[in-house]
Amino acid sequence: MSHLTLLLSVLLQAAPRLHLTPTSARPGDVLFVEVSGTSELPEGTLGKRPLAFYPHGLEHYEALAPLPLELAAGPLVLDVKAMAGRKAMDLSATVDVTAGGFPAKELTVAGKFIEPPPEVRKQMAADREAFAKAFAQPLEPRVFRTGFAWPRPPVFNAHFGDQRLFNGHRESQHYGSDLAGKVGDPVVASNDGTVVMARPCYSSGNTVLLHHGAHAYTVYFHLSRIDVKLGERVKRGTPLGRVGKTGRVTGPHLHFGMKVDGLYVDPESMLRLTFP
Repeated sequence: MSHLTLLLSVLLQAAPRLHLTPTSARPGDVLFVEVSGTSELPEGTLGKRPLAFYPHGLEHYEALAPLPLELAAGPLVLDVKAMAGRKAMDLSATVDVTAGGFPAKELTVAGKFIEPPPEVRKQMAADREAFAKAFAQPLEPRVFRTGFAWPRPPVFNAHFGDQRLFNGHRESQHYGSDLAGKVGDPVVASNDGTVVMARPCYSSGNTVLLHHGAHAYTVYFHLSRIDVKLGERVKRGTPLGRVGKTGRVTGPHLHFGMKVDGLYVDPESMLRLTFP
């Protein structure tokens, strides 16, 4: 090998590299962005949303990038700026955003969940404050080494993104996956993390939230009981509680959700990702 060829090989190996997974997704999915070969924290955007990079290993950075549910179908550009020595390099990739195609579903629940009585509005305000605090953890590297897993067997009562009509009015969208189960069936942690909420809430019932680093959270709603405490560190598969029908429900099930960088995402898209 000539000196010139060797020099070119070294320079190519040292140049920052961008890897995006997947390259085709629908609104509500989460993407995994990797930048390697740079010793400084990169900066970037996916469409108009900034990326929250964190370090993972030597000269390797990652970001989890959620796609908003209202995103239109079509190409979406990922732009990243990374340092190669003292020189900034522009890297880019394109995501093919497909149509969401979310189905509609009508549900019937107790009237108190549609028009809450005055005595419970104080509790609802406290719930909102607790959720906001739980979701306000500082950005840190991911604490998990492997991919996410279902907290229960994936038998679905409802999927992420379903359009919902409660008691014939007040439409909303479903921000999680409803997994079938009987009251008392076990619920386990989807991945390694820290308990940042473990409390009863008006609408979500007995609720557990886990923070996994990387601005990623998993949520577990409507539990019949909670078996973990605030601040507890758990491993993938750790028992969190039991299936129940607390809060705004039509029957027993587990509502399993994921929130990434401020947006709820389809748990199925997160479970498809693999992590180095």
